[in-house]
Amino acid sequence: MTGDGTAAKLRTMAMILKLGHDLFDAKDFDDAALRVVNDSRVLLNFRSAAFFLCSGCRVELAAQSGIPEKNPRSRLALEQKELLEKNLPRPDEIQTVKPGDGEGIYLIFRFAPPQATAGTGEYILLLEYPGNVPEGMEQLIRLLGKSIAEALAFHRLSGRKRPANDLRKKKIFLGMALLAAVAAIMFIRVPESATAEFTLIPEKKSPAYAQFDGTIARTFRQDGDTVQSGEVIAEYDRSLLEYRLEQAKLELLELDAKITLERHNSFTDQEKLGKVKLLELQKEIALVKVKEAQWFLDHAAIKAPAAGVLVYNSGTDKTLSGRAVRIGDELFTVYGGSGITAEIPVDEKDASILRDGFSVTAFLHTAPETAITITGLRVSAYPELTGEQKYCYKVYGSLPETAAGNHELRYGMRGVAKIDGSKVSLFYRLFKSLLLWFRGM
Repeated sequence: MTGDGTAAKLRTMAMILKLGHDLFDAKDFDDAALRVVNDSRVLLNFRSAAFFLCSGCRVELAAQSGIPEKNPRSRLALEQKELLEKNLPRPDEIQTVKPGDGEGIYLIFRFAPPQATAGTGEYILLLEYPGNVPEGMEQLIRLLGKSIAEALAFHRLSGRKRPANDLRKKKIFLGMALLAAVAAIMFIRVPESATAEFTLIPEKKSPAYAQFDGTIARTFRQDGDTVQSGEVIAEYDRSLLEYRLEQAKLELLELDAKITLERHNSFTDQEKLGKVKLLELQKEIALVKVKEAQWFLDHAAIKAPAAGVLVYNSGTDKTLSGRAVRIGDELFTVYGGSGITAEIPVDEKDASILRDGFSVTAFLHTAPETAITITGLRVSAYPELTGEQKYCYKVYGSLPETAAGNHELRYGMRGVAKIDGSKVSLFYRLFKSLLLWFRGM
């Protein structure tokens, strides 16, 4: 029995020495820390392990067992960090902590590095066991801690030095990276794109204008109503028009009476024949005035020029009642057509995108998560000056009938459109940006 115990101790010491030796062969400090929490499982028989760096009361994750890439912001790492900050033992001391949920137990060992790396911080080994800590683990951890500290001190010291070969390799790598960047600028092709705000407009607009000066007495339909072609929308003040018609008719009757009288007197006075002709000309003028007044009265009703949605002029208070209008004033517009069109003003500086093969993807402000592909694209022949005092080419396109929420689309809705053009070289794109910046565009 005594021989078996001695053999087991020798095997344990051999494993400790081998683990310490393997740590010296690690690539760097991070690789060595990862080996500590993974290769020591057979010797220390833990469920999970984590390795931390300690500087004063601040701890920082270095490695976790079973996780190749450390993630100091993971939930497990944050819980372990909080546990250590609350139960941080003194240097070279071992402390056991049982978490509040009652599952498992933690063994915490804080050990200082050798004097060669003193002042660079200390190390903490956090081991989790499913039940009680096996007997004799504290002695094993203390023995193993010395090998770990020496190996990690070696990697820390070697990591501070940069041999000449490494510097030369770094210069070569930087030179190759610079050449690759130049080649990318010359040969790599990237898509040209731009963004612009768009507005949904009707397929057809039918404006109605005032045909003559006058006062609108009343309106029959409200802003946003659906109207039919020829439907009466508003009406001029008919009483004033009727008064004008009656006045013109009275003038005509008066001239008829004068003509009759002068013709009767012309039989005795031949000089009055010229006056009769003059009165007949005045009668023709009066007859035109009667026809004009009758035309005004016949056109007193303002009708919808087409079927669609009624929209009053934005400069009004959404009604025409009581307004005095002048000939040519825009009274209202009827939005019609079977579809809705997207109007996209593209800044003149981005006009190079509007070549053959460009595409447009729209995102409504009311549904920013849904991408809508605009089809049937057409571009205005010349740039127009917008309200933002910018010259823009107008791009028009149709929204597909299968677009999500298409039945809820309304005229005037706005959003952001992404215009994707053909691929160009990265050199061209950078040169274009520099040129536009130089021109102040």
